[in-house]
Amino acid sequence: MPLSGFRAAATALAFLLLLAQPVAAEDIYGLGTVEARVLSRVGFDLAGTVVELNADHGELVKRGQVMARLDSREQTARVAQDEAGLRQAAAALNQAQARLERARAQQSHRRNVNQRRQSLVRNGTVSVEAAEDAQSTAEMAAADVAVAQADVEAARGAIEAAQATLRLSRTTLDRHQLVAPYDAIVVERSRELGAALTAGTPLFTIVDPGTVWVQAFVDESRAGPLKVGQKATITLRSLPGRVHAGTVVRIGIESDRVSEERRVHVAFDSPLADFHLGEQAEILVSTDGATP
Repeated sequence: MPLSGFRAAATALAFLLLLAQPVAAEDIYGLGTVEARVLSRVGFDLAGTVVELNADHGELVKRGQVMARLDSREQTARVAQDEAGLRQAAAALNQAQARLERARAQQSHRRNVNQRRQSLVRNGTVSVEAAEDAQSTAEMAAADVAVAQADVEAARGAIEAAQATLRLSRTTLDRHQLVAPYDAIVVERSRELGAALTAGTPLFTIVDPGTVWVQAFVDESRAGPLKVGQKATITLRSLPGRVHAGTVVRIGIESDRVSEERRVHVAFDSPLADFHLGEQAEILVSTDGATP
């Protein structure tokens, strides 16, 4: 083979080998802040005075734990009053049922008397007037039973109304205590004992520590290769020498029209024991195709 042909073949082979070599993926840089996916500002949905506080800044609370209470003396009295009303309604029902039983007994007795007199009037043993009186008395007894039955139904309705009123009072009483909706860390307590709150005033800010992530922004010109599941590293501004492993868990559908950046959420693979919401953080997302 001529030398020129050998050189051409060698050049072509080298070019093919260069194309066959894997190209190193370039990490995508983003700058953002530490945030929490689950963050709640919780308070009472009614007005009142704070008489008990059981949680403070930085403390852990468990789901269902009572975090605070409002003065509930007035509502406790309403519950007691409604309980008494329910007992009165129950007594009224018992009385109505007793009257119904008595009316039925009288109806049975007067029906039997009427039947005997109607039989005797046909034999001429009693007068027609006596038979008519017995018939009238029996009909009045039947009417008394109907009235007594209506009284029982009314008493049962009163029982249901009293029960509903008591349930509402007890529910309102329960609303005088604030319970944690989930396991959380208290980020802020905005009021102290004795504070008068209006309905809806936030008393605590809490976060689910397992949902802490970094909300970062990536330039659109670099965001094309981003995919959910890609591995990433996170560096916090307060700990520049420490790198945390993370994973892309959400990519914003809508970009910022002014800054031309895409929002990317990166979760920590291992939850942070100590975090500070709003702290600046940098992310580097690997685009080599590796996913968890």
